[in-house]
Amino acid sequence: MPAFKLLAVFALMMVLLWLRAPLAPVIFGSSCLLAILYRLSPVAFLTTFGQTITDPATIELEIVLLLIMLLEHLLGKHGYLERMLASLRNLLHNRRLLLAVLPALIGLMPSLGGALFSAPLVAQAAADTPLTAEEKSFVNYFYRHIWEYCLPLYPSLLITARVCGIPLAQLIQATVPYALLVALLGIPVLRRIPVVKEHSSTDYFLLAREVLINISPVLAVVLMVLLLQVKMWAAVGLVVAVLLIRHRYTPARAFRMSREAVQVKTLLLVLGIMFFKQIILETRAVDGLAYLLETLAIPEFVVFGTFGFLVGLITGTVSYSMGIIFPVVVAATGGQIEMPLVVFVFVATFTGAMFTPMHLCLTLTVDFFKADLRKVLKMLILPEAALLSIAAALYVMFK
Repeated sequence: MPAFKLLAVFALMMVLLWLRAPLAPVIFGSSCLLAILYRLSPVAFLTTFGQTITDPATIELEIVLLLIMLLEHLLGKHGYLERMLASLRNLLHNRRLLLAVLPALIGLMPSLGGALFSAPLVAQAAADTPLTAEEKSFVNYFYRHIWEYCLPLYPSLLITARVCGIPLAQLIQATVPYALLVALLGIPVLRRIPVVKEHSSTDYFLLAREVLINISPVLAVVLMVLLLQVKMWAAVGLVVAVLLIRHRYTPARAFRMSREAVQVKTLLLVLGIMFFKQIILETRAVDGLAYLLETLAIPEFVVFGTFGFLVGLITGTVSYSMGIIFPVVVAATGGQIEMPLVVFVFVATFTGAMFTPMHLCLTLTVDFFKADLRKVLKMLILPEAALLSIAAALYVMFK
């Protein structure tokens, strides 16, 4: 059955990554193996690769990531991050809260790979804590995704509401509790940070002012994207340009800085992920999953949830996964899909996308902190299982 080929390739990918094989070769190799198993011709294979590298979405993503690397380097080199964290630490008086707030703040920007933006902030804030590289990765990755359950700027919510024919406001009302639940489920890791009396100042106005001044480059990007609907690449590019001018970079100095900041390995890794997704589309490898699950004698909502989880696991993109699963669910239910089922499938699909190296935020975060992917995935099991269990229980109660 075609579905087994896709599942076998993904299982092999996970085994290799579990054995600490390099990410980029594994993903590119999996793309080749998938093409062979689904008998994609050499011409079609090369055409698919050409489509990947010329796809505007891929090009834009690579540009955004490159600009984020430049911005992160500038903010670190000129002391913005250090000054902001010092002030924010005194303002919040709680290191645990600080570590959760930083990735959540950057998570307001619905951009692919945005975890790379918050990773250096988390690294700075956790520099003198007992957190391991894996725990830092967990905090950065887990708390970044709180808003995707309730922020209407995320395509996943827009796609779900449109495909299911339900008002967006009603969908958000039903999913907001899960954003709050995610915030609570990450607390056990945050509790690893000892409660220490931080040095504080009573002049909160000056502290807040200092935070705003030093976070202004990041805040400018967030506001441009959220309020002015500016493209991510344009917003980050504009802020980078302003910083280069403010700190009087000559073209030669800017070129030297870019050579220090840009991580070519990361850009190639992202290209590999986009290529793998394109191969999945070209081979229509996901189509067989629906038929496979329909043949199993298990409750309907479990079938839909399992299908959603697998699609999320394989694609690693929440919005893309919602675009695959919900047309199937709507068709299978005769167009009469109720909110409890929508929410459960949404959570199940989201959960799958959180467990895969195909998810750019996970890959980039683990790469940034030089963490062990296996340990990070283990840390995700309990909170994500709790989230999915609660969603299933609520479905059974309110269906």
